[in-house]
Amino acid sequence: MKKVLLTCLMLSVALSCFAVGSGEQTNAAPKNLVVAVPALPDTMEPGDISNQTVAMYRIFMNMYDTLIKFDYKNNTGMQPCLAESWTQVDEKTLDVNLRKGVKFWDGSDFTADDVLATFGPRRALSADSIMGKDKNWPAFQEVQKIDDYKVRFIAKNADPTMAQILSLPSYSIISGKGFNSTDFQEWQYKPLATGPYKIKEFVDNEYLKLEANAEYWGGKPAYDTLTFTVVPEIAARIAGLQAGDFQIICDVSPDLFSTVTTNPNLDIAGGSITTARTIYFNMHKPYQDVYLRKAMSYAIDRDLLVKTLFNGKVEVPNGIQWKSYGDMYISEHPKPKYDPELAKELLKKSAYNGEEIEYRVRKDYYTAELDTAQACIEMWKAIGVNVKIQVCENWGQVNATDENKIRTLGLRNTSHNGLFPDPVSGLWRTYKPSYDATRYFNWNAPDFHEQGKILSSSIDPNTRRAAFKKMLEIWDENPPAILLYNVATFYGVAKNVNWAPYEVYYMDFGPNNVK
Repeated sequence: MKKVLLTCLMLSVALSCFAVGSGEQTNAAPKNLVVAVPALPDTMEPGDISNQTVAMYRIFMNMYDTLIKFDYKNNTGMQPCLAESWTQVDEKTLDVNLRKGVKFWDGSDFTADDVLATFGPRRALSADSIMGKDKNWPAFQEVQKIDDYKVRFIAKNADPTMAQILSLPSYSIISGKGFNSTDFQEWQYKPLATGPYKIKEFVDNEYLKLEANAEYWGGKPAYDTLTFTVVPEIAARIAGLQAGDFQIICDVSPDLFSTVTTNPNLDIAGGSITTARTIYFNMHKPYQDVYLRKAMSYAIDRDLLVKTLFNGKVEVPNGIQWKSYGDMYISEHPKPKYDPELAKELLKKSAYNGEEIEYRVRKDYYTAELDTAQACIEMWKAIGVNVKIQVCENWGQVNATDENKIRTLGLRNTSHNGLFPDPVSGLWRTYKPSYDATRYFNWNAPDFHEQGKILSSSIDPNTRRAAFKKMLEIWDENPPAILLYNVATFYGVAKNVNWAPYEVYYMDFGPNNVK
C-alpha cells in the first residue's frame, strides 16, 4: 500500500510541472524569494521557549543578529557580529566590545542598553522565556554595562563556552527601546532587530514576509523581499516548486529526489547536519544490561541504512560529535561497529531471555523514521532479539508511564543537536544527569558524568579535550542509546538561486551567504 501511495504522489507531483503557476522558472536570479516551509514559529520572539524549534532556526538568522556568530559557511570558528571582540577575563567573566554604527530597523542606534534589555529581568519574566530557564545557559547570572559599547557577562560558575552560547539564535539582540515601550503581547509579533531583513507582514500559520534592510551594517541583502510560506504537505511543496511559485522548498525525502529533478531547472541541495539520530534504551528493564545494549548496536549495518534509505547522502558519525568542534573534535574516535557475530556472543552473556521489546516510534517525525525502525528490527531478529514496533501518534504516547511515573517503553527514537560548536552543546547537554538517559531511562554512568563536569567547567583546552575523549569512550562501552547516523535535511532549489545550505538547520539569506 505504501508503494502505491508513493507512486501516486510522485505521479501527481510530476504532472504538476506542466501546470502554469503564479511564478515562472527563468535563468535570471529572482529578486523576491519565496521559501515553502512545513511550519512557522508561533511568534517572532527568539527567547520564547516554544520557539526553540526547527521552524525558528530556519528563519530567525535573516531577521536577527547575535553578538557573536559561528562561521557555518567556511567552518572557521567564532566570528564577530554585533560584538567586535571579546575577552574571557576569567573562568566566570566575559567582556564584550560592541560594534559601533549599527542601526535597528527604526533607525535607532544599537548600544549596551540593548544588550542589557535582551538579557534583562523584565524579558525573563515577560513570557515563558528561555532567559529565565535552565536550558541553553544554566550558568548565566547577569550582564553589566561598562560603557555604551562594552558589556560584561558574569556566570554563576566556571563556564568555558560563554562566547559560543552567545551565538545561539535564542540570544539574538533586540531593541531595548522597542521592547520597553511596547506591551509584550504586541511586541512579540513585531519586535525591532538589526538583521538583514525587516518584518513586513506576519500571518500566523500562513506566511512571514520580510523586506530588505537597506541600512544593514553587514552589506546589502540579495533579495528585495523574502517570504516564508507554510505548505504542510510535501506534495504541495514540490508542486509549487515545479510551477515556479516557490524557489526553495524544505524537507524533501530521498525517495522524492527524482520527482524534483525531472525538471531541469531544479536541483536538490543539503545533506548531513550537526544532529545525530539515536535509539534510546529503557534501562529500567533488567534485561537491558550493557551486553544486550552493545549487542543490539553491533547488529546494525549503518552503511546499508545510509545507502538504501538516504541514497548515500547521510554520514555515520564517529561518536556524537562534529568537525565543527575544531580542536575539540576527536578525529581518531571510531565509528560505531557492525559485527553481527560479536553481537551474538554478547547476547549470550546478557540477561536477555527472548522478551518482546516494545519499540515506540512516530510515523515519520524523523526522515525515514519508520523505514529505519523496520530495517533495524530485521537486523536485531538476525541475532536473536525480538523487537516489536508500536507506532504512536504523539510524544505523550511514546513516553507513557506506569503508576510509578516510570516510562514503560522498551526503545524510542531521539536526536541530539550540536547547538553550538563545542561538545558541551551536544554529548554533554543531552547525557548530563538532568536529561533523559539518566533522569528517565536509568543510565548509571558516574564516570561519564565526572568527565562531563570537567568538560563544562575547565577553561584549559587540553584538559577539556582529554575529558571529552574519555566521555566518547565511556559512552561506547556503556551505551545508553544506539547511534545510527547524522540527521540530514534536503531542499528542492531552483537553479537560478545562488544559495547554499549550512550543516545546521539555519537558513541564511543574508549578504554573507547570498550575493
